[in-house]
Amino acid sequence: MIYATEKTQEVIISQSVRERNCEDRISALPDDLLVKILLFVPTKNIVTTVILSKRWRTIWTEVPRLEYEDIVSNINSEQKSVWWFLEKSLQLHKAPILESLCIQLKEICPTNVDVAKLVAQAVDRSLRRLLFHLSWLAKPTSMPNRLYTCETLTEMELFNKIILDVPPSVCLPSLAKLFLFCVVYKDDVSLVRLLSNCPVLRILLVIRSEEDGNVKKYTVKVPSLEEFTYLYKRPLSLAENTRSLVLDCPALTKLSINDHSGDSCSIGNMPSIVRAELSTFCYPDKKILRHISSATSLSLTLTEELVMCRPDNFSQLVDLTITPCDSGWLEQLMLMLKINNELQSLTIKSSYIITPLLWNKPGHVPKCLASHLEFFKWRSYNDIKEEREFVAYILANSKCLKKAEFVMPNSKNIYDENNICEELKSMFKISPSCQITFTFIPI
Repeated sequence: MIYATEKTQEVIISQSVRERNCEDRISALPDDLLVKILLFVPTKNIVTTVILSKRWRTIWTEVPRLEYEDIVSNINSEQKSVWWFLEKSLQLHKAPILESLCIQLKEICPTNVDVAKLVAQAVDRSLRRLLFHLSWLAKPTSMPNRLYTCETLTEMELFNKIILDVPPSVCLPSLAKLFLFCVVYKDDVSLVRLLSNCPVLRILLVIRSEEDGNVKKYTVKVPSLEEFTYLYKRPLSLAENTRSLVLDCPALTKLSINDHSGDSCSIGNMPSIVRAELSTFCYPDKKILRHISSATSLSLTLTEELVMCRPDNFSQLVDLTITPCDSGWLEQLMLMLKINNELQSLTIKSSYIITPLLWNKPGHVPKCLASHLEFFKWRSYNDIKEEREFVAYILANSKCLKKAEFVMPNSKNIYDENNICEELKSMFKISPSCQITFTFIPI
């Protein structure tokens, strides 16, 4: 048996007093400060603060940011959705302005509940940011019409089984950021109707799924748009040659298109463009590169069709990254270098070996090599004959080159790796300050 000494009793009492004082100090804080503290606590834990005291029973209801997420684990087959908690807590919530509502409902969510009703309740609280991820087992569902007339909404992210059925009354005067991840579009009209009624939209991110078949002409015509990212997962084999992406955003500064569906692509003039990434397998509009010729940074999947669309000059381009995809890519790259007089950085990203390669040493040295190129990087350099000849050409003609970097797959034979490095080092370099570096990565 262990008996508490007088000294240990004093320690216990002292600790109890300190804990009580600490609790009293927290409870004595103003409501607005307590709300700010609770912003750093998960929503489920926020609600549990009601057990602390009578005063805490209503504090959590004023927290302006709420997050709910279904946690799915294969270990527990009898998991309950966060839905029941979401529905009850949102009913009790009293904050006049709801800064952010994040809802992620997954396969365990009941299929007989009205998820749109909750969104409507949030809109009535002057909702500013909505993230709604719906991956339940039921069919896709529509959002309430009042969401599309929410004057306070500045950011909206919709995922998966949500139907974009936009009413004629749509008006989102404050929406600046819109993310659409694999949603279900009712038709072309709903898309156009939504985007044309977002007068201050600056950022648009779109990911389309393979099953997305309702929109034939994906039209993005937004005068205020500054950043646009577009990813279409539809395989090239499913291409119908009747679909298209049409982009008309003159204020755009950043553009990223990754579309291997084979759909046609048309881009309007973008005089403010700074950075552009194009990875498409289609027959693009002949003016596609001309309309982004003011870019300073450009990343291209190099196809013959795309190179044929080249403008007369990329007058401001300083950073070029290319991804080869056919046997003529070296000659296509030389055509690009001839119109990039100010180019300072060139990166090649080879994803696989292409043989045989077409390569004939040009008779004329592009201006960018003679007077501007400073950095050259080749990712997945494979050391085949034509690649070596191209590297030798770059090193022999790039007078301002500071660094040439080669990233290569690991060889089974360390002797082969050493030979490749020694061969590259021994090549003639017209720039005396050029450094050559090597990195071998696992295959």
